Amino acid sequence: MTNRSVLGNSVPRPDALDKVTGGKQFPVNVVLPGMLHAKLLRSPYPHARIVSIDAGAAEKLPGVKAVLLPQDVPQRKYCPVYFVPTLAPSMVQDMLIMSDTVRYAGQPVAAVAATSAGIAEQALELIEVEYEELPAVFDPDAAMADGAPVIHAGTEKNVAVNPVISFGDVEAAFEKAEHIFEGTYQTQRVHTCYMEPRVCVVDSDVAGNLTVHSSMQHLFGLREKLAFALDMPEGKVKVIKPAYIGGGFGGKLDIGYIEPVAALLSLKTGRPVRIEQTRYEDFISTTRNPIKVYLKTGISKEGRFVARYAESTLDCGAHATHGAEVINVHGMFGILLTYPCPDQHWEGKTVYTNNIIGGGYRGYGSPQGAFAVESQIDEICEELGFDPVEFRLNNSYQQGDPHPFNPAAKLDSYRFQDCLQQAAERIDWSSRKPAGSDQGVRKRGIGLGCQPLWVSGCVGFPDIYEHSGAIVKLNRDGTADLSTATVDLGSGQITTLCMIAAEELGLAADQVRMTYADTDTVPFDAPSHASRVTYSAGNAVKAAAGEAKQRLLEVAGGLLEAGPDDLEVRAGMVCVKGSPDVKIRVADVVERAEAPFVVMTEEGPQPTNLAEKGTIIGLSSMAPPANPSPATVEFVEVEVDTETGQVDVLRVVFAHDLGKLIHPAGAEGQVEGGFQQGMGYALMENLVFDADSGACLSSDFLDYKMPTAVEMPVKIESIFIESDEPTGPFGAKSLSEPCVTVPAPAIANAIYNATGVRVRELPITPEKILTGLGRL
Repeated sequence: MTNRSVLGNSVPRPDALDKVTGGKQFPVNVVLPGMLHAKLLRSPYPHARIVSIDAGAAEKLPGVKAVLLPQDVPQRKYCPVYFVPTLAPSMVQDMLIMSDTVRYAGQPVAAVAATSAGIAEQALELIEVEYEELPAVFDPDAAMADGAPVIHAGTEKNVAVNPVISFGDVEAAFEKAEHIFEGTYQTQRVHTCYMEPRVCVVDSDVAGNLTVHSSMQHLFGLREKLAFALDMPEGKVKVIKPAYIGGGFGGKLDIGYIEPVAALLSLKTGRPVRIEQTRYEDFISTTRNPIKVYLKTGISKEGRFVARYAESTLDCGAHATHGAEVINVHGMFGILLTYPCPDQHWEGKTVYTNNIIGGGYRGYGSPQGAFAVESQIDEICEELGFDPVEFRLNNSYQQGDPHPFNPAAKLDSYRFQDCLQQAAERIDWSSRKPAGSDQGVRKRGIGLGCQPLWVSGCVGFPDIYEHSGAIVKLNRDGTADLSTATVDLGSGQITTLCMIAAEELGLAADQVRMTYADTDTVPFDAPSHASRVTYSAGNAVKAAAGEAKQRLLEVAGGLLEAGPDDLEVRAGMVCVKGSPDVKIRVADVVERAEAPFVVMTEEGPQPTNLAEKGTIIGLSSMAPPANPSPATVEFVEVEVDTETGQVDVLRVVFAHDLGKLIHPAGAEGQVEGGFQQGMGYALMENLVFDADSGACLSSDFLDYKMPTAVEMPVKIESIFIESDEPTGPFGAKSLSEPCVTVPAPAIANAIYNATGVRVRELPITPEKILTGLGRL
């Protein structure tokens, strides 16, 4: 679209002032009259059977209002993931609110509600639990071995899911390959590190209805999963949309233990119940799954992919949760579809262990795959003498190719090659030195990592919700209210959607505000995840705003004596096309539509027009028309101290094909935040566990190292390639998740270029570099 008045400008975020002055609308700040505070008692054992629980002393403690034990809760197995139906065949239903079998250290076994959090914690110490310890296993390979402890009855070798995908004749293709490369790549367990902890307040009424406030990423998913777990109708559960939450990154895409426990305690006491997790409890509630990838690749003499074989083993911990879907996204978008290759075979295994459970995290399996694929590409190039940029260009998809995920569609807006070429030029790739050739103790190197194909939502994925809705209402002062179920995670979803509505309505960005919503008042929307909000929710917002605008033009047409098709809206004015002086304010049109049918004038009562009466409002509820793929390239320059192994990231150049740029400052924030997470994943972040008990030893941010402003590079340059996606709102598609996918392989490849040391296991610590240099 040309002549855009709002889009492409870095407008202020409407929630910014509220956040920097205290953020009173964060869910962690919800306080209700008579509210109780609850705490969870957690098992110290990784695998055990509860023989008995005595909560008598806890119940007698002054201030304690209710105690919840496994025998007090419904025993309905469910899948906690928000974005799929509860009984989705592609997922695994293996969780209970509480159980008499413990499968990881930290699993809740009881809960107490009291008049203060301190009293609730004191009461937990009075609960006596007798356990029968069972054999535990913490390594996925050991869990699949003969004779391993059985974690969930009915599974073969503790494998929760085992997807296999093949294209062509892989064995024959390897026989014809000129060169074959093999490698095993291992990633670690990390946390999303959102700032606001998981927290909820649940209130009940005398009819047994529940009202839920929670820091989560999906209103309707929470309602569905909570109702199912409690065995009650969904209509009895109302989830209030928070104005914003303090980060999610996929870590709040499933129902935790806290919402059903708080709900049961509220129903038991008749009072609202609040549960806030500690940082330690957050660490053991959701993590990115570790994945080990064995990758074998066949290359032709000309440097083309001809065959690929891969095996991926995912440690899902004690319950499958997201692992059943993460392994599939990892296999498809992390490995198989990254670059065209005619003959491929991939097998994934999501394996139960007695480790803590995994969850969602930006990229959803793709970062683990990208680390393997992009690292091995550079190994291939180093061995065979190919330039890594030219090799990727020669092996990439082209704009107009059939979409590899959905061959019925095409890569209509696909600018991967432009991303690669522009970023290579910006980083001065041609001046890069051979690996390890830099002189001195501190050596510099440049590396790259790519996400050649990603998504703008979940159209085409089995069992995953993908539709959105919105309501847009015009007010008599010429402003507009936008209401959707889309949750703002802190990354600017409110800003982006309000800008899309403003552009469609012809208003200024600050004339559209996001208003109250809950599961009773707005249409269904899928979660804020999968890089979908700008494209999927944006299309729904544009449609609702378009419907409101159409009604606005119909009413204005009667006042300007013109047909709706002859009118347009600009800067808050409805104008006749070609006659900009013939116009009327949007506010005046709305006021006319909401005015009484008969108005008093100097000449006496005068009728208006019944056809123009009514609130000017637009509603949409729709699936997005497609799932267009963005493309991402990142170059990184590092400096490595070969005496200490310390890695400093000096410079980053990030290029992304995003269709059309909606909010430049927001897009740059996504890139910078994504790089911080990806850099931490590459170099330092790692949850540490006791080898015997499986207990998490990382209790807070003092024990869990992640990048701060001190470690971040001074310069992060963003190149946004505008390819104009024909199905997107004003040409836009997605950005978010590739920002965190590409840093780890780019940094790994840069470290190799600097030192000649190839590390295939994350994080790349100083000790691993010094070992590779032969100094440890």
